[in-house]
Amino acid sequence: MRNTFAIIVSLVIILAVGAFLFYRLLMKSVPEYQGDKLLGGLSQSVEIYTDQYAIPHIYAESDEDAAYALGYMHASERLFQMDVERRAGEGRLSEIFGSKTLPYDRMFKTIGIDRTVKRDMAKLNPRYLSLLNAYSNGVNAYIKEAKGKYPVEFDALGYDPYPWKPEHSLIIGKLMAWELNLSWWTDIAFSNLVQKLGEEKVKEILPDYPENAPTIIPSGLRSAPEIPTAFIETDRSFRQFAGFGGTHIGSNNWVVNSQKSASGKPIIANDPHLALQAPGRWYAAVIRGKNWKADGFTLPGIPGVVIGKNENISWVMTNVMADDADFYVEKLDSAGKKYFFNNSWQDLKSHRYTIHVKDSDDVEINVKETHRGPIVSDIHPYNTLFPERYKKKATLSMRWTGSEFSDEFYAIMAVNMSKNWGEFREAVGHYYVPGQNFVYADKAGNIGYICGARLPIRSSVSPSFVYDGSTDAYDWKGYVPYEQMPSLFNPPENYIASANNKTVSSFSYHISNLWEPPSRIERITELLTGKQKHSADDFKGYQTDFVSPYAREMTPYIVSAFNSVKVKDRTLSSTLNLFKTWNFSLDEGSQVPAVFEVFFQFLLRNTFEDEMGRNLYNEYVFMANVPYRSIMKMLKENNSSWFDNVNTKAVETRDDIIRRSLIDAIRYFESHFSSSIEDWQWGKLHKVTFKHLFHGKFGALDDIVDIGPYSVGGSGTSLFNTEYSFNDPYETILGPSMRYIFDFSRPDEFYLILTTGQSGNILSKHYKDMTEMWVKGRYIRVATGDREVRNSGYSLMVLR
Repeated sequence: MRNTFAIIVSLVIILAVGAFLFYRLLMKSVPEYQGDKLLGGLSQSVEIYTDQYAIPHIYAESDEDAAYALGYMHASERLFQMDVERRAGEGRLSEIFGSKTLPYDRMFKTIGIDRTVKRDMAKLNPRYLSLLNAYSNGVNAYIKEAKGKYPVEFDALGYDPYPWKPEHSLIIGKLMAWELNLSWWTDIAFSNLVQKLGEEKVKEILPDYPENAPTIIPSGLRSAPEIPTAFIETDRSFRQFAGFGGTHIGSNNWVVNSQKSASGKPIIANDPHLALQAPGRWYAAVIRGKNWKADGFTLPGIPGVVIGKNENISWVMTNVMADDADFYVEKLDSAGKKYFFNNSWQDLKSHRYTIHVKDSDDVEINVKETHRGPIVSDIHPYNTLFPERYKKKATLSMRWTGSEFSDEFYAIMAVNMSKNWGEFREAVGHYYVPGQNFVYADKAGNIGYICGARLPIRSSVSPSFVYDGSTDAYDWKGYVPYEQMPSLFNPPENYIASANNKTVSSFSYHISNLWEPPSRIERITELLTGKQKHSADDFKGYQTDFVSPYAREMTPYIVSAFNSVKVKDRTLSSTLNLFKTWNFSLDEGSQVPAVFEVFFQFLLRNTFEDEMGRNLYNEYVFMANVPYRSIMKMLKENNSSWFDNVNTKAVETRDDIIRRSLIDAIRYFESHFSSSIEDWQWGKLHKVTFKHLFHGKFGALDDIVDIGPYSVGGSGTSLFNTEYSFNDPYETILGPSMRYIFDFSRPDEFYLILTTGQSGNILSKHYKDMTEMWVKGRYIRVATGDREVRNSGYSLMVLR
């Protein structure tokens, strides 16, 4: 017994010491918010006041010192996040993660984000480059100071960060442009559908808008070499690895002028919809340099306020959903050194890279380029391991606007410095990728909108398919001049709103066919036109609204499908009665949203999967806005051959499939929950967990590094966007990455909420101190007036 007791006591001591050491390991990188720090690279001292949510208020005598301080603060809170993102863009993940990330490194070496940035550094507008250099110096000051105390992720992976360079900030910007670029998916996926299902079947399920020419599928596409999907498979795998889930990659923004504002001044709001992860994407800051005085939301790794305000204006953004990439089927010679173009053989450019792989041999790759861009069909490792299997597939090259010269850093900094509409408009003219809807307001009472994007001019009327690369007939003919891009200034409606909807009703050039379904913009319009005057508090309610006009439009089809049949089942009858009295709000505690969303999943499967098969179906529903728009169009027209189940002798109609899908949904709840409708709340199915990059890697540590789960309402069609994957319902993977509201009548404050918190340090009290407020639709007030900040009692740190 004495021995047993001694062993137990020893184990307790060992566990206690281990827990203490583990706690110390996690806490060592939690930053300090007060005191003096002596750092090299500053021209004068910088004061940083940090509020109760770790939002820094940076006071510097020069803009360069302000940028230095922002770099230092970014690194102190988000160093691991910044390091992983620059590594991804550079194609250097395998150095720390090993061979499992090799396909991603091959992909980004091929796309050439790092190559593009280094090529274009010398062409950048020099006006704000000193801020980029100062920011890098600030990041490096922290990297040097924190050696031996880096965040625990560095210890877990066994490496130290290398020095930060100005190009790393630009690489992160390009990586975000790639994350928001999904137009390439349609080209490959739709072409693949045509090859496997035929033109007539695919025409019925392609979403389109009137300003685009009628869908014309390129002749010979079905008989062309099979379009490989390895590129989109690898990219999708990377997005899952990096936590870039979801395809409703858009936002809501709107502004009202003094005529519709309860305060008598413009009020502006924004909530960008991005993948939900821990830590979140944004870092809030208040910056006071010599000329650079801006407040709002920054991206760790990049100097500049991306969304926010200065002393004169405020600006917000949503994704244009621009079609900014095309693919071409190339014909190569037997040696793989030339490509056939306009009846002659042209030399391929070649770039050789060595990818260093942790605990494995280096990997050599050879990236080939045509005059349009890189050959992207070779990125999957299976192409190298099993060349015979893949040699019959088409060789694809890609042209993407993100690979062209652009200077978004200059554009954002020029926006930060703008004093009026004219300066703002000039600044946005330098912004190309990712294409954004810029909505604007100023203290003079003006409101405006500009489409900030680079739109290729195409001769083709079928921009959603892979092109023949042997001719210049499908080459881009330049870009739409900035003067012709959609814009708006002080409209008579007295408000402006965008929600990734169709930009303009008629436009001479192709913008996109990947618009979001109109549900969110319809709801915004309902709210903004539903009363004469709006307040900042009203805007808070609008941003957290769960009403779905999409559900409102679809529900009558569900109810009417049962009008011609006698309903005997009590549960089915009760469900239909609930639909008849529903207010179309997707509240987490309600049962009707749950039944509707599960019904919708079965509606898609019962309509498409019998002919597509599981794999092709999963490919088709990957881009959520495509099936959302297509199925609604099919319900309205009621003449699609897709409703017939090819596996049965009967010829099913639209209403047959609707009835079957609702019955399938009820059976789902009865088998997964209970036979009582009272137990079928939407929030039991629909949850959100903010997952760390280490999620699932270290077992029980998920409870420490992840945040959640929380039950949430909404869906991809509500203003409070809580998208789930149609391939893996019903976990929320994308939503408002932050919320921002600013009333010009109160210039020294604004309202915000982040998804998690300011810090990426796991045991920091600011790692997740905003999450519950985000879920519950609450906000924090951020003071920006100098007197209030300096007399607030905030923590003060001085960089000397």
